[in-house]
Amino acid sequence: MEAGILELTQKGRAALITAPADLTALCRNILVQIDGKKSLDDINTMFRGLKGLDETIQKLLTGQYIQISRECKDLLKTVAHQMLGPKSPALIKKIDDLHTRYGDNCWDHIDELDKTSRLFYGEVMADKLNIEFAKIISETKKTG
Repeated sequence: MEAGILELTQKGRAALITAPADLTALCRNILVQIDGKKSLDDINTMFRGLKGLDETIQKLLTGQYIQISRECKDLLKTVAHQMLGPKSPALIKKIDDLHTRYGDNCWDHIDELDKTSRLFYGEVMADKLNIEFAKIISETKKTG
């Protein structure tokens, strides 16, 4: 399953209100947690150890109740979270700030993200982050 930020679709928002009979209690519990900020890893961590979790998430994806965001900013935040774990909030906030300030042209200002990475995480980690970020930005520019 691909990484990314989970989002409710229109069908998913409706399911929160109507609770379709084909959705299990676990499906509904997962839907309630999808807020457009949590990653697939976050949801897996929240529900860790529950039987059938992967199948349930797959059912929600294939049933089009949820989707995985492929927006550049969400992919960058996912990578930051995966690489930094609990130390990621400062960098995630910077990603959000850049996107708020510059919109979809924010990646023309990636040097600001690099400065934050170096300040908070050191040169070695900043270099690793920059390599991963460059891959994502390059790929999203190709498809976008």
